[in-house]
Amino acid sequence: MSELFVYCAIASSFFWAVFTFLSKYILSRKMRNFISFTYLQGILVIIIFPLLSYLIVPDQVYIPPITIIPYAILSGGTSIVAYLLLYYGLTRYDASSAAPIVCTQSIFVIPLTYVFLGEYYGLKVILWILLAVLGAVMTSWDEKINVRQLFSFKNKAFMIFLTVALLYALGNVAVKPALNFVSNFNFLIWRELAWFGSLILLAPFIFRKDERSVFRANWRKPLLILASGVVILYFMYILMFYALGVSVQITMGLAASNGLFAVIIGFLLSRTRWGSVLEKHESRIYVLRMVGALMILIAIFKLSSAV
Repeated sequence: MSELFVYCAIASSFFWAVFTFLSKYILSRKMRNFISFTYLQGILVIIIFPLLSYLIVPDQVYIPPITIIPYAILSGGTSIVAYLLLYYGLTRYDASSAAPIVCTQSIFVIPLTYVFLGEYYGLKVILWILLAVLGAVMTSWDEKINVRQLFSFKNKAFMIFLTVALLYALGNVAVKPALNFVSNFNFLIWRELAWFGSLILLAPFIFRKDERSVFRANWRKPLLILASGVVILYFMYILMFYALGVSVQITMGLAASNGLFAVIIGFLLSRTRWGSVLEKHESRIYVLRMVGALMILIAIFKLSSAV
C-alpha cells in the first residue's frame, strides 16, 4: 500500500486544525451568529472550490456519471448538519477541544467500513487507531472537566463534537466508493454542490430574519479571512479524499493527528496577547493534552508502519 496517502491524511489533519481555529476566531470576533457564518462559508465554497479545481486540474471539471449522485448527497448532506453543529459548539467551547474530538471518527468508521466496504486490517491496526482516538480525547481536557466527566454525558463539549464526528464518519464512508467512478477533484465539486443544496433547503427553517440581519450587517468583516480559510479547506478535502480512496479506516485513524496540531496551535496562541482570548489554560492542562498528543504520535508511527 502506498505511503503517499499517509502523508496526505496527516497534512489534511493539519489543514483542518488551522481551519477550526480560524472559524473559532471569526465566530468570536467577526460574526458571532454561527448560522449566518455557515451561509457565508457556503457562498464562498460554491465559488472558490470549482474555481480552484478549474485552475489546477481543468480536465477534472466535468459532469460526472449519475452513479455518484447518492454518494455526493450522503456525504454533502451529513456534512452540512455536522458543520452547523460544529459551529454551534465553537461558539461555546475551545477550538482545541473541537478539533481532536471531531477527528475521533474512527470509533464509528471501523464498524461502518467493515460492514459496507469490507475493510479489515487486523486487530493490531484497530488497537492503534483506538489509541489515537483516546489520545485525541485527552487533548480536549480542560479545567472544567474531571476524569469521570471526560467520557460522560456531563461533558457537553465532548457529546456535541462526538456527534459531529459521527456525522462526518457517515459522510466519509461514502467517499471511497464514489472514487471508483470519478477523481477526488471532481467528486469534491459535486459533493459541495450537494452540501450547498442542503443548506438552501434548510434556509426556511434556520436562516430567519435575525440570521439574515446579522449576515447583511457583518458579511464584509470576515470575508478575507474566511476566504483564506475556504482555500485551506479545499486542500484539506482534496488530500483527505485521496487518502480515503485508499483506506477509510487508516485515514480516519491518522486524522487523529489533528489532536497533536490542535495542542500545539492552542498552546502557542495562549502565549500571545490576542490569541489568549481564544485559548487560555493552566500549564497542567497543556501537560495532560501533550500526553494525549504523545499517544497520537505513537499510534501514527505504528499505523504508518502497518501500511
